[in-house]
Amino acid sequence: MYILGIETSCDDTCAAVLNDDQILSNVISSQTDLHQKWGGVVPDIAKRAHQERIGPVITTALKRAKIKIEDIDLIAVTRGPGLGIALAVGFNYAKTLAKKYNKKLVAVNHVEGHLLSVFLKNSKGLPKFAPIFPCLGLTVSGGHTKIVLLENIGDYHVVGETLDDAAGEALDKSAKLLGLGYPGGPVIERIAKGGDCNFLKLPNPLPEKVNFNLSFSGLKTSFYYQIKDWSIDQKMEHLSDLAASFQNSVFDHLIRKFSLVIDEYQPLSLLASGGVLANTLLRSRLRQLAKSKKLPLYLPQLKNLNTDNAAMIALAGYHQFNRSGPEPVEGLDISPRFEL
Repeated sequence: MYILGIETSCDDTCAAVLNDDQILSNVISSQTDLHQKWGGVVPDIAKRAHQERIGPVITTALKRAKIKIEDIDLIAVTRGPGLGIALAVGFNYAKTLAKKYNKKLVAVNHVEGHLLSVFLKNSKGLPKFAPIFPCLGLTVSGGHTKIVLLENIGDYHVVGETLDDAAGEALDKSAKLLGLGYPGGPVIERIAKGGDCNFLKLPNPLPEKVNFNLSFSGLKTSFYYQIKDWSIDQKMEHLSDLAASFQNSVFDHLIRKFSLVIDEYQPLSLLASGGVLANTLLRSRLRQLAKSKKLPLYLPQLKNLNTDNAAMIALAGYHQFNRSGPEPVEGLDISPRFEL
């Protein structure tokens, strides 16, 4: 089955073509340069950029896959969660294509896409492994931080999630406090190398062992109050230590909660995905945790599978179609708060 995936949930315009679970093309048009000077995603700017780019991005994805739109068996598009006016661009374009070319359509949950991204294969069918269920998944991005028990593909139970900021959002906000610009996560990672991660004493959020939820707003607030009266020179002198302290606190919280849920639910394998998983330190700490628990850990194989992409949407759509078939194009709409 050839699947065309379309993803416009935030500020990346994405299209991909899969042959079942194998990636034939995966195109990502980033809008980072458009939003940097504003310190975050501006909805109207994101919408206009998606409208300008969606057609050419899909054309490029088909061309790289060496197939035509007529060859596509299924269109999979992100329904939510995400930024409403951004979601609508890709969603309406997908519906238009489905009507024009008489194609089957499925509307996909963005978070499910992230969870399943670890199972994507290249055009040669690699890597070759079969997921072991039940599997415990951690998805960490700028918009979502959840711990999910996967009984099987399509059978998900959210057992913990952030009560406020997502982990990636917290990293972006700390970077803004340090004057490091947007997006902040990659800059924080780079500057934190060699820094003293114990330079600042930051709180331990939700310390109760029975609570599997996460919270990052307290870390951000404590970080703000500890450095709000510092001069620019003071911040610059200790920039590496400040970045390391905040990043370490965020990752400590993630690892501690994930470890508690592992002990509670006793999964047979682990997975982790989302934009923050591009961070090499977090990947290393998750590998250490998996080793200590004697469990296999699945991570996205390619860097561009961590961030928002359409290959993951196409894969989620492929499995959704196999479970329940296509959806009616008429009456189908976006859902910015779409629950997993």
